[in-house]
Amino acid sequence: MEQTIKNLSSKAKLALCNQRGDFYISDGVKVIIAVVLGALLLGAMTMLFNDTIIPKITKAITDLFGN
Repeated sequence: MEQTIKNLSSKAKLALCNQRGDFYISDGVKVIIAVVLGALLLGAMTMLFNDTIIPKITKAITDLFGN
């Protein structure tokens, strides 16, 4: 009985000292940062195209064909 308790105690201690899950947290943070930066970049590109590039292209095409 005493040996069983010692075995369970050592297994519990090893489980609590396990640090293999640390990389999952840092990888998760990296993924979140990448998603946020991607969303910001997509928003900036959308704003740039809608406000600047598309109107200039539309004006240039209208000027070419005289409509």
